[in-house]
Amino acid sequence: MSVANDVAAEIDRQVDLLHRCRSVFPRLHQGMAGQTEFTAPEYYRKLGYDVCVKLAQPMTEEFIDGLFELGHWLNENFVTRLWAILESNGIVAKTTKIDQSLPNWRDVDLLRRLRNRIGHGSGTYDPANAEKKKLFDAIVAYYDIPEGYSYFEVEKYPIGVGRVLVPMANGCKAYAAGFVAAKEPANSS
Repeated sequence: MSVANDVAAEIDRQVDLLHRCRSVFPRLHQGMAGQTEFTAPEYYRKLGYDVCVKLAQPMTEEFIDGLFELGHWLNENFVTRLWAILESNGIVAKTTKIDQSLPNWRDVDLLRRLRNRIGHGSGTYDPANAEKKKLFDAIVAYYDIPEGYSYFEVEKYPIGVGRVLVPMANGCKAYAAGFVAAKEPANSS
């Protein structure tokens, strides 16, 4: 199996794990306070993760907020794992530049920037911080995130699973394939 195939297979495995986790720990809305159960959102049910969670006590707004924090933490974990897959396979490195001639290089660039914010800090978004705002705006623009998207109301980077993370993961697979293909002629001589 080639490096590109290994990378793609591991990214797919991580995406599957993310989907499984987030089907159990989805983003819930405050209007659900008082309910004692919830089902996985349609996005996850369409993927075969038709989960129903029954709670011993009715949900509170604090419970719902805590579940959102947990879900966002899982998303951040995915970002660090995605970067680690690329790095451990020699696709990216701390000391090398991302090859902007390859397909989907922007996905890898945004991943790198997110991973640095998450891995070397709190990962919290602060609109008053120019660098953090620049990253937030770049994610919004590149992944075409519409006005009113839920992340606009919280101090977090907009890294929803279906809207950002899965397209980012697919972009990273395409970049890895292009990176490996570009290096093959040098290795075959």
